[in-house]
This record gives sequence, C-alpha cells and structure tokens, in this order.
Amino acid sequence: MTAEKPSKKAAKRAVGIAAAVGVLTCAAIGYAVYENTAIQLARYEIASQALPESLAGLRICHLSDIHVKPEPRDYGPLIKAAASTEPDLITVSGDLVDSRVSDISAAVSLMETLAQIAPVYYVTGNHEERLPPEIYAEVLKSLEDAGVHLLRDSSELFVMDGVAVNIMGVCDRKYPDFDLIRSLEQDGLFNLLISHRPQFAKEYAEAGADLTVCGHAHGGQARIPFIGGLIAPDQMFFPEFYQGVHEFSGRYTVISRGIGNSLIPVRVNNRPEVVLIEIKR
Repeated sequence: MTAEKPSKKAAKRAVGIAAAVGVLTCAAIGYAVYENTAIQLARYEIASQALPESLAGLRICHLSDIHVKPEPRDYGPLIKAAASTEPDLITVSGDLVDSRVSDISAAVSLMETLAQIAPVYYVTGNHEERLPPEIYAEVLKSLEDAGVHLLRDSSELFVMDGVAVNIMGVCDRKYPDFDLIRSLEQDGLFNLLISHRPQFAKEYAEAGADLTVCGHAHGGQARIPFIGGLIAPDQMFFPEFYQGVHEFSGRYTVISRGIGNSLIPVRVNNRPEVVLIEIKR
C-alpha cells in the first residue's frame, strides 16, 4: 500500500477547512438574521395603588422604534405578537419611521392594523422630529386618519368600564419639559406617560407619571452577559436605562428594546421585542 501523496493530503485538508468555514459562516448569518428579526414577547407585571381597583389587570402592549423602511418586510409576526397580548390599549413611543425615508405608506398601514386590535396612542421620536416638514405633517395626518391617537404635548382620557386613565404624551426633544408633564397630570387618576427617551426615567416618576413607557435605547444594541447593554443614544457606553422595568417609590418606567434598527443595523443578544405590561393593585 502506497502512502497518500502530500499534495492530496493538503488538498483534502484545505477542502475540510473551507467546508468548516462555510458552515460556521452560514451559522453566523443565520444567528444574525434570527437575532434581528425573531420577535420576543416580554411580559412585565407591576403593582400600583394609583390604579383604580376596577381596572386591576389593565393590559398595555408597548411598542417602540419600529423604524419602518421602504424595503419590504413582513410585519405579520409583529401584528400577531401584539394581538396575542390581548391588550386594552397599545402605546407606541416614537421612531415609527426612519428619518431617511420618504415613503410612509407601510408605516401607516401597520398602525392602521394595530388600531384594529386596540386603541393606539402614539408620540414622536427623534427620527420623526428630523423629518422634512412636509413629510412630518403627512405622517401625523395619515396616522390620525388611520385612527391613531396622537399625543403631542397633550393628554387624553382612556375610559374602560366607566373608569378613566389619563394618558399623557410628549413630543420628542433632547430634554423633556417636566413642567409640561406636571401640567398634564390629573390628580385622582392613574397617569400613564408615553415619552421616547428613557434616560429620564426617574424624572418622569418625579413629575407625576405613575407609569412611563419609553424606547430609543435599542436594548443597548449588544447585550453582554453579566454586564448588560453596550451602547445607547444619549447614554453612550454601558447605559443605565436600556430595557426592562425600573421602579421609583411605587412609580415605574418600562423601556422597550424596540423592533427595528437604525444607524447600527445589527443587534447582538438583543432580539426585537413586543412588551406586555399588566398592572395589578
């Protein structure tokens, strides 16, 4: 029996290495696609004495940072996840669209579908505020025509079973107007605030919001095990407020990791999420 020639051994080794690299590359691509498209449902339960007893169990589906872009994307999983929460109302805390797009039809269609599930309350994010004036105006009018409740430094009463919740919403700005938020608060009611930026979580509670829902941080973009989020807009590296529930003396801020991507197109260990908040007494 003759020994295999070295050149054949080297060729087999090269083929094996190439195959292994190919498999690892495909696995990495598959993982990246999964991490950036597979929607996760986050369920949070909070307790608040400010909530009327008859509204105990109020269910809020919270969405943020969808960043609808012109290229086709199937929003069926998002709609299905939102519907599965069986919400009493839906909140959207900005960046529905991306400031680099001009075709808003897909975003409006999505919100119109969500409004058929439950009443939708929406505030702008930094991307809407950066839109050209004519597109900004088109976004607001189209959403209003689609049945969405626009909260632009304003409040509305959401009434269920004859009992009201005060829903406040502020337009996105670098530093929120906390005096404005205080003016929107109503004594004796549960005050729900929708605001885009989460880094003011404690200040929202101090301004009178029993529950604030936010987004903007994209879950820290990459979540490092045992450390947390890596980077977030306006908070830079290792942000404090990038996801989840934060309590301040019986008042809460809940932060969504968001649905879409913006300037940084890749999430790591940070799947997009739909948030369900159930409020107990």
